[in-house]
Amino acid sequence: MENNQNPLKGYFRQTAIYLKLPSQGRWYPPNNVTMNDNFEVGVMPMTAKDELILKTPDALMNGQAVADVIKSCIPDIKDPWGIPSVDMDSILIAIRLATYGDQMSITTSVPNTTIVNEVAVNLSALLDQVGEAHWIEEVALPKGLRACVRPMDYRSRQKVSQKTYEEQRLLRTVTDSTLSETEKVAKYNEIFGTLSSLTVGTMAQMVTKIITDTGEEVVNPIHIQEFVYNMDIETANTIKKHIATMSNVGEAPPVKIKTTQEQRDAGGPEEYESKIQFNNSDFFALKS
Repeated sequence: MENNQNPLKGYFRQTAIYLKLPSQGRWYPPNNVTMNDNFEVGVMPMTAKDELILKTPDALMNGQAVADVIKSCIPDIKDPWGIPSVDMDSILIAIRLATYGDQMSITTSVPNTTIVNEVAVNLSALLDQVGEAHWIEEVALPKGLRACVRPMDYRSRQKVSQKTYEEQRLLRTVTDSTLSETEKVAKYNEIFGTLSSLTVGTMAQMVTKIITDTGEEVVNPIHIQEFVYNMDIETANTIKKHIATMSNVGEAPPVKIKTTQEQRDAGGPEEYESKIQFNNSDFFALKS
């Protein structure tokens, strides 16, 4: 009987590292992630095809490239669009680490100088600093209400990012156009209305439960959406403030960089911080 098994199968890429998800699997859609007992998922290196995908501008803009690479490298996550925001930085760092190793070079500008500084970042240490996502779900609202708020998922985050970019570009176009002032004001109102609707719509998606002053738990998405679109300013601001407070949960901390004597002599500080940018092809480009 003919053996159709590929003799090269043993040379295929394999799991390189295991990533402990900051979320510990919370806030994923049902059956979307498979973890071991330590809340870990396996991470494989990127393929050549994955690298090419990340060089496609349109796919990077709408998030499809990153979603495709995550699905390729972490098959334990069935639908990357459902990943909560608190896991995204760690997932991207882990893929970069599994593909190119522990060290990554970043280029920064030394504050108060014209010096460009290239430093090596230890990605394993960076992952350790992220740790568990301490997202506080419940927030007290006026009138004795309480709301449970979850992190934004990748689909919503990309939708907000792309729509905001498009509206800001449109805003610049209108500002530089030859339209009359009346026409410009009308366009501005339309743009700001779109952005406002996007903000409220995103808030409605993030609220998973409202608990009334009598203890009744409202989880029907339609009822919650109606509430969000009809709540007063005080309630809206309370939820917005809570979301803003939680917005950095799960994010990789800025890298602390010590300067050289030469850099300090040029006016630089003894130490400064630089934040790593993730959603672009530069982050996944090999730099030695």
